[in-house]
Amino acid sequence: MPPSRRSSKQSSSEKSTSPGTKKSNDAQSQWIMMVEDCVLDDDGGNEESRPVMCKLRHPKSDSGCLFLFANGGRDVYEAIQYKEEFRSWFIGDTVQHDGGMLMLTTVDPLFLVMPYLLKVGQSGKFMTLDQIVIDEDYPECNRLHGCSGLSELHQITEVKGDDDFRAYRFDKDKTLSWLKLKTEIVADVLQQKDVSVSSSGAHSSIFIRSKKEEAVDKDQYIKYACGMVSDYLPPLIAEDLRDYLGVADIPDPIKSPSEEPPAKRVKLEDIAPSEDYSKTHGVQKQTSKETKMTVAQKKLSKVDKSGMKSISSFFSPKVKT
Repeated sequence: MPPSRRSSKQSSSEKSTSPGTKKSNDAQSQWIMMVEDCVLDDDGGNEESRPVMCKLRHPKSDSGCLFLFANGGRDVYEAIQYKEEFRSWFIGDTVQHDGGMLMLTTVDPLFLVMPYLLKVGQSGKFMTLDQIVIDEDYPECNRLHGCSGLSELHQITEVKGDDDFRAYRFDKDKTLSWLKLKTEIVADVLQQKDVSVSSSGAHSSIFIRSKKEEAVDKDQYIKYACGMVSDYLPPLIAEDLRDYLGVADIPDPIKSPSEEPPAKRVKLEDIAPSEDYSKTHGVQKQTSKETKMTVAQKKLSKVDKSGMKSISSFFSPKVKT
């Protein structure tokens, strides 16, 4: 479904401002956001099913970032801001000086839960989800409990108990196996869409590559996908994933002949001509000109030019008598 452009509602303080009162530009009251229509769907106007935006701890930076819970809190999206200088929005009869834009991207909630699993995993104890995902700085993290993606929590943890009561403990081996599968899926999508991930630049999709070059391309896609997945991982897990995939040992892209190392280049200063070509230089120059003559020039050369004046003679000064 194509995304729709929506703007947030105005704040109550702005609505209550009288026409003669000058509005303050210190606090921004509305934003532009690109979202899919399904994100804004609600169940018959139920307050609990409406989208909610809040701050959560980002797994990589460990700082607060905006996330949106939609579809009754079952799905979670990251709000990414795209901003350019000297850009504004015209919204109705108003001008918004901040021309930034928020875009929503789906996030697997397992990535957001992972830092909490790592923290309590140091004790080696099994704990329930409400004991694991708790944060005084970001209390809205309890919304993660209702995300549908947490049904796959067994992919990265050991589980004890039944459907009524379950306890979890972080499992590093299972996590790395799950992340490897995630990375391979991302790499396959990038390769299917022919996204250029080579550090040597874009390549043509119609260029016929050898099996060795295709293997290098696959490694580059894995390396690039690993970087994308690592953007949602704690630094320690991201480092373990790189070691697990062996991306540090991936060779550089195949270089073109012009990019070969200097040691393999032929040193021109060490090459000297074995014959003296200076005497035949004039003959070679004349021959090269003859070979470059067009068909019309060849026909003109066969015409008898006796009695004809050259074009330059028409432009020379007349001789006074």
